[in-house]
Amino acid sequence: MAIDLQPWLDGIDASMVFHPANAFVISCGTVTLDLGRGKVLLIWNRNLQIFQLPKGRRNIDEPMLNAALRETYEETGVRATPLKLNIATRATPPTVDEGVDGAPQKSPQITEGHMSTEFVGACLYPDPQSDTKALKAVFFFVATADSTATGESGTQEAYEKLEAFWVPISEVDQKLRFASEVAVVMKAVADIRKSGYTINSA
Repeated sequence: MAIDLQPWLDGIDASMVFHPANAFVISCGTVTLDLGRGKVLLIWNRNLQIFQLPKGRRNIDEPMLNAALRETYEETGVRATPLKLNIATRATPPTVDEGVDGAPQKSPQITEGHMSTEFVGACLYPDPQSDTKALKAVFFFVATADSTATGESGTQEAYEKLEAFWVPISEVDQKLRFASEVAVVMKAVADIRKSGYTINSA
């Protein structure tokens, strides 16, 4: 007996909404850690008087990971290195093994066990800085850097008043203003440990 797919397709159609590209703000940032010293890189926003994770808008045609590393450098003067992790992701694995009958296996809905530099998570919210209605999506990537190295100066935009701070991971929930950014850091730490890396205490 054939299955009537129309109700299912109608449900998809009813829930699908088109948004033009100018209704989105794509921003990228990092959770940059010094694993040997148990610290995470934050910025102190002097304009808002809050701690935040480094992040900023992606340039046209710029890969998201590149944007995250560039924004981190521009806002903090720190050159971070992306860290490969075993991240649970809905991105498809690079190759799909054949099944027992020789036919290609269906890609899993959630892929684990592949070391990659995929984004660890994202924060979504209405963009408070847009004059027109726009949804902001901030994609965060995990990176490492040396907290004892001196950051470069003169990397910020003229309007930015930001200061870089290395903070013990144990103090992140007390420092960061936004709970979702705390959640991003905790997810990064969990994925780092799941991937076999050691994080020392500050």
